[in-house]
Amino acid sequence: MAKDIPIVLKGVGYGIRLLISGEASDVRIIKNIRELPEQSFSLATGSGIVIDLQSRQSSGVLISRLFMELVWNRNLNILSWSSTNPETLEKLKAAGFPTGEYAAPERKHEEVPEEIPEEAPEEIPNSKNELYVLPTLLIHRSLRSGEKIEHDGDVTVFGHVNNGAEIIASGNISVFGKLKGLAHAGVNVKEGNVAYIFAYSFEPQQIRLGNLMNSKVGSQNAWWGKPAYIFMEENSLIIKGL
Repeated sequence: MAKDIPIVLKGVGYGIRLLISGEASDVRIIKNIRELPEQSFSLATGSGIVIDLQSRQSSGVLISRLFMELVWNRNLNILSWSSTNPETLEKLKAAGFPTGEYAAPERKHEEVPEEIPEEAPEEIPNSKNELYVLPTLLIHRSLRSGEKIEHDGDVTVFGHVNNGAEIIASGNISVFGKLKGLAHAGVNVKEGNVAYIFAYSFEPQQIRLGNLMNSKVGSQNAWWGKPAYIFMEENSLIIKGL
């Protein structure tokens, strides 16, 4: 891929293969994805998309931003993550993401896919704004019971946050693993700003955003143990599964 081209979309049998440049900056890659018209991803609505990071040594920030932009904002199904860089591949596997080449299942010729009306992807608060400038703390391991992480900025964990562990952040919290402990995002958040907490498997003891707290979490909820995010809306906490 040419150095000056951040991303390339290729139509394939299962949908779309998204090739990520090894040279472009994280900010430029995300900016390029945000600028693409909706019809650019029309081939992915049937099956999904494979993200090919190629030989890029990708930061945890880029991986979490790609997930947010493509799943949250574009409502796409990520079939697999591909990478020839051992460190990047290890991060993806540690997060529990499907990796490797994706083989599309064979379809019978007589099958006619059911037409489902397209719905506009749900917009995440502040997702269309500029990238956060707060410093991001990347943690490439699981947090054990009794561990407490405090950070003035965003926190991204590639691992599990076990029962009894705590994360307190002034920015957002993203856990690419199981969130079983306590997560408090948006500490001292300024009025007008929006913080969120995302987990690949949402099983928290307690959730706090700003000065709001939700302790009514449990396995009876539909999003329990699944990818979900929580954000503030009109002084209330909203939790939604993906």
